Amino acid sequence: MTIGTTRFFQNNSELFSRLNEDLKSLQSQAGSGKADLKLSENFRDVAKLSAADEMRSQTKQFIANSGRVQTDLETLDLAMDRLQNVLIRLQEVSVESSNDVLLPEERQRFISEAKMLKDEIFEIANQSDSFGNSLFGGVSGKSLPFEMAGNGKVSFVGSAMAKQISVSNGLSVMQNFSGADIFQNAEGPNGRFSVFELVDDLIKSLSVDLSSTVSTNLLKSANSAVIELPDTGPDAEISLTLATAAGDTSFSASIYGNDYSAFVTHINSKTATSGITATYLGGNRVSLQATSSELKVTNFTQNGMTDPNSSLKVLDPNTSATVETVAQNKINFGDISVRITDAFEHFATKRAEVSAASRRAQDAEEANMDILVGLEEDIADIEDADLAAVLTRIEMLMTQKEA
Repeated sequence: MTIGTTRFFQNNSELFSRLNEDLKSLQSQAGSGKADLKLSENFRDVAKLSAADEMRSQTKQFIANSGRVQTDLETLDLAMDRLQNVLIRLQEVSVESSNDVLLPEERQRFISEAKMLKDEIFEIANQSDSFGNSLFGGVSGKSLPFEMAGNGKVSFVGSAMAKQISVSNGLSVMQNFSGADIFQNAEGPNGRFSVFELVDDLIKSLSVDLSSTVSTNLLKSANSAVIELPDTGPDAEISLTLATAAGDTSFSASIYGNDYSAFVTHINSKTATSGITATYLGGNRVSLQATSSELKVTNFTQNGMTDPNSSLKVLDPNTSATVETVAQNKINFGDISVRITDAFEHFATKRAEVSAASRRAQDAEEANMDILVGLEEDIADIEDADLAAVLTRIEMLMTQKEA
């Protein structure tokens, strides 16, 4: 009697097929040295491998970010170096041009050079890296974060926030600067100022006609004169010389809250020697009388005024109309020189931030390289097949297959 059935042969066929599949998998593992991990059989190893793969991918991205940002910061450092060199030359122009005996054509030469230096600063401010990303645009993405109007006024149209990039878990480093922070936020004795306006002030000072720093005879058509002094900040310094036929007398005083009464008192304290009497009219106006028929204002300087380039006005005693203005020149050069130094130090501080960011990126890259090596070893441990166990299993399956 025949005892075989269709189901019997079907079961044997399925068993034989599974043996072939298992042998094929084991032979592949033996040949490659890599384990054939199955979720149903190796759940913990598969989970660990998935987590390690994800961390490896993230670590590689951190390493790539570190390399990219170091390149960006190197370009940024070169730009900051150029800016410092421009300011060194600007300081030289300021010092060399502060000579009262310069000929008009010599002053014009310094004006032209100052304008070229401003153009160079503007060019650097709009510089991009090799990928076309602005060095000073922040996160705005604008290729040209600074714009210059027809009158030479420069405005920032980028973002106030610098771009940052992650180089490690919990650590991001700057990738560029906000131009507002670099070019419009230098700290000076009178507050924050724009580097572009600083150069404009130097150009304006060089453009002042030196003859305008000395008034005409204030008493040529009247026996008294009225001068209007500039608005002060909380406190300011003022100095001028009043020249008469008898000689020159210098006056200086500290002014607080726009009150010039102390300055008038100082003038009157020297009446016996100068022959000049002053009366405070309010509203920054002072009336001057002299025993001489000649009275001129010269050597006018100020510091701490609302407008650093403000001048002294000579008014008509009857109509209060402005007759002439007396410019202050020397103090501008002194103030500008100080602000150039402040701007240079501001750039130096920002350049140090670039160096610090680059070091952090480099340290993060080295740390991530070490992490990556460890991850590769862990992944290899999970993926590597146990060859002894695999060969034993192959031998066992071959025996079953032949049975």
